[in-house]
Amino acid sequence: MIRLEHVTKSFLINKEPFLVLKYLNFSVRAGEFIGILGRSGSGKSTLLNLIGFLDAKFDGNYYFEDKLISDYSDDELSSIRNHNVGFVFQNFGLIENMTVRQNVAVPLMYSGVSARSSKEKVEAALSKVGLADFMDQSVRLLSGGQRQRVAVARAIVNQPSFIIADEPTGALDSHTSREIMDLFQALNRQGTTVILVTHDESLKSYCDRVIHLLDGEIVE
Repeated sequence: MIRLEHVTKSFLINKEPFLVLKYLNFSVRAGEFIGILGRSGSGKSTLLNLIGFLDAKFDGNYYFEDKLISDYSDDELSSIRNHNVGFVFQNFGLIENMTVRQNVAVPLMYSGVSARSSKEKVEAALSKVGLADFMDQSVRLLSGGQRQRVAVARAIVNQPSFIIADEPTGALDSHTSREIMDLFQALNRQGTTVILVTHDESLKSYCDRVIHLLDGEIVE
């Protein structure tokens, strides 16, 4: 599904190029649960942006479903991202003045889904994460674990090709972290491809395969 060949990414610092990602080669098959591990500054966030079609300025080749993403326009990449990628972040990224239902429906608004279909999709997503009874609750009143479950429901509501989970347990206690990781594992067993980006070595046990980054290079 995803294949990177000799991918590099650099930024200009004091007018000098600084290599953040160095000749990365790896693939992700549909249905896998992949971990991308590394310390702060290892290049994880840069790689996340690249895989999630948020950054198309890099050297090398990125194939998504056997097609080079460099062949797409910015508008086409935006559409591919909206329909194929679900994002889950450490800080949840919820809209505070919206209800649970409204937050989960946000990706569907950008996809042009009808109101009736949107209602059905939102209810199905919230049922999968165990929040079917919280649809009209304000997200301000939810616990950290519940807020992350809303974020997961929002990520899967469009039935994306894959989920990118960026430090999804970073703001949670250990018990709630296990609940969220068990949820990702359950979704993966149902066929959802999961790419977990984290510095937490304890989460490796949930992954089929782990890619270790160090200073922008794959070391394991």
